[in-house]
Amino acid sequence: MFRDLGDLHADRVGGALVAAGVATGRAVDARVEPLDEGTGFLGSLARVRLRWDGEGPNSVVAKLPTTIPANQDIVDHFGYDRREAGVYRDLRPWEQAPAPRALAQEWDETSGRGWLLLEDLHDHASGDGVAGATDDEAFATVTALARWHASFWNDDRLSALDWLPSSTDPVVAGYGNIFDMTWELAVDRLGGVGDDIAEAARSARGWFDRAVAEFSTGDRTLVHGDARLDNVRFGPAGAVLLDFQLAAHGRGVYDVAFFCAGSLATDDRRRLEPALLERYRVALAEAGVEIPAEEVWRDYRLGHMLNLPNPVSAIAVVTPADERGAEFLRRNAERGLAAVADHVGLLG
Repeated sequence: MFRDLGDLHADRVGGALVAAGVATGRAVDARVEPLDEGTGFLGSLARVRLRWDGEGPNSVVAKLPTTIPANQDIVDHFGYDRREAGVYRDLRPWEQAPAPRALAQEWDETSGRGWLLLEDLHDHASGDGVAGATDDEAFATVTALARWHASFWNDDRLSALDWLPSSTDPVVAGYGNIFDMTWELAVDRLGGVGDDIAEAARSARGWFDRAVAEFSTGDRTLVHGDARLDNVRFGPAGAVLLDFQLAAHGRGVYDVAFFCAGSLATDDRRRLEPALLERYRVALAEAGVEIPAEEVWRDYRLGHMLNLPNPVSAIAVVTPADERGAEFLRRNAERGLAAVADHVGLLG
């Protein structure tokens, strides 16, 4: 079991890859390069560059449990690592959707700990979640989300997976109570919010339970759950989605709302929303899934209500790894609350 980045020795990483059948011989050298850089809130990430006496990947990305105790408490409470392990083990998303290949993995149900060795998308670019997505990055991400959702649309396997919560699962439905517990602390860490934002948040909280109920019915898919720009890479074939710790079973448009709320500067979100939602609808149709535009828009607005607790609780309780992480949490909360304010009055 790899427990921290210090465990990523050549013999152990190489042995895991050989045992998984993706390498032969042995790794004779491993150079570990941490990758968190303010984005790895709930895990530890590193690129491992390998040299082989035999054949194997030149590099892999290792994802291990977080080393921040407060963040590990969050991971354990919500089963985040268990969800991601299940996505890679049971659903193998890279076979049908834009996701990196899991080269090797281990999960221990007793301890609730595991690790992943993932395909290194070294030729893919990353965006800047603090600055916000460019127009091209936004359209590429929404297209990738549509492809992802279409791949698992009404997939009968999802409801049978005990590690995958639906929107009515107490773990998800309980987020509303978490908003109640963390709102004042979040406001304090933001240095206060305007009366309009506070009123919109209260109104959106009233919509939360209704959004939970609506998202548990009708067409459902594998929801990414954490579709922020830092969890997307951009390559020649389009965007690729990473990090499935918050995966769930529900309405796919939630991911679009989550991405637009947190990963677009507010003015850009307002400018791009109509075109992005139409791109999502068309990309789904191209993959064989037809949804009326009015349904996309309603689910998108409900998605912002369902997302309300996430940026609020994150800035209140998540411990950032560095200053960049702290700045991301602040902007994520400000953007998310602005999106709620823009859309809560349009629901009826």
